[in-house]
Amino acid sequence: IADFQDVLKEPSIALEKLRELSFSGIPCEGGLRCLCWKILLNYLPLERASWTSILAKQRELYSQFLREMIIQPGIAKANMGVSREDVTFEDHPLNPSPDSRWNTYFKDNEVLLQIDKDVRRLCPDISFFQRATEYPCLLILDPQNEFETLRKRVEQTTLKSQTVARNRSGVTNQEQNIKPQFFAFRWLTLLLSQEFLLPDVIRIWDSLFADDNRFDFLLLVCCAMLILIREQLLEGDFTVNMRLLQDYPITDVCQILQKAKELQDSK
Repeated sequence: IADFQDVLKEPSIALEKLRELSFSGIPCEGGLRCLCWKILLNYLPLERASWTSILAKQRELYSQFLREMIIQPGIAKANMGVSREDVTFEDHPLNPSPDSRWNTYFKDNEVLLQIDKDVRRLCPDISFFQRATEYPCLLILDPQNEFETLRKRVEQTTLKSQTVARNRSGVTNQEQNIKPQFFAFRWLTLLLSQEFLLPDVIRIWDSLFADDNRFDFLLLVCCAMLILIREQLLEGDFTVNMRLLQDYPITDVCQILQKAKELQDSK
């Protein structure tokens, strides 16, 4: 804790030193982890003097994104001087056209609903994931608010889980047809949050966020997970192996991170 406090009290944060400390795990006492994550994820700059103004600016920017991302069609045009009748005549909620702003609006709401379900399923035994946050829940849910469509801003990205198949563990058994997509897609897209208990997930994220190439390191963590159960995978059949990969047996995340670091150092 003292080492972290020494780094964080400097007028200008030594990023490499902070990364080195954080890679081995960040203490949760005194809000250290929260602060370190903000710096490691570039939410806060390295200059302490600007933190207060930057935090205020980031909050305002976030509110602006909310206003621009999910707008109910018609409101934006109405505010530009187009009458509601003209807007409804041009485009309306029953318009089946793929280019319809209403069509996109409804699809965006389906995505938001699915996100809400995924968050609640993440850790169903922890109340934090089952309740709405105070900010900015009301801003999002209020139908009178003016939002741009989410789909206009967010481009879908593809995490190439097949990269895991090119690792040195040699566990992909072509005869069993165990493809990385069967297990690695969930590992990668959810940053391993469903494979371990929440405290262990947070410990893994400490190392991920501290690494300069954090998503490359995520691939190495996944490879390490495969290597550590390699013998079991080679001996098992399809059913046994899928159970192993979807209910990972090793609970010591430090062992996994150590193996991932070895892979990284040997590159």
